Amino acid sequence: MNNLLKFSIAAGAALLIGGCAPQNYHSGPSSYADTQLSDIQVINVTGYGAPKSTFDNLAQRRLMALRASEVDAYRKIAEQVAGLQIIGDTRTDDFIADRDRLRTYLNSFVQGATITDQEFEADGMAITTMSLKISRSEMRRMLEEERYRKARGDNLPQGGAYSHPNAFAPRY
Repeated sequence: MNNLLKFSIAAGAALLIGGCAPQNYHSGPSSYADTQLSDIQVINVTGYGAPKSTFDNLAQRRLMALRASEVDAYRKIAEQVAGLQIIGDTRTDDFIADRDRLRTYLNSFVQGATITDQEFEADGMAITTMSLKISRSEMRRMLEEERYRKARGDNLPQGGAYSHPNAFAPRY
């Protein structure tokens, strides 16, 4: 009985000491978990919206300013993700620049952006802060597919840019 008691105390101590040791199965930066974390990027933008004075109702002015700030934030996210096409021309008259004109075009689909903060300034200006979590490698792949589809004349690609089921997932 004495030997059994000594053996069980020794086994319990070994389990206790072994259980306190760190269990690091993924060592080094080349592990799958570290690669996944470095692939994730969060885009944060701030959109602004001014109240339009043509609305008589104060509540309607505030709601429209808030919506304008949300749309501005979405536009800024789309510019970050998909880029912006800029077309410019200059008109000359007698070898003197007469008129410069720049046009910007944006055709994109953003889904999964999260509004993190909304507030109003004292002058009625609405401010919306928005976040979008993306996977860089997935976004690169999808942009290449989009370039290929655009060259063929097809529509935007379907699918998500971040495939984690428990997080907000953009669909580009």
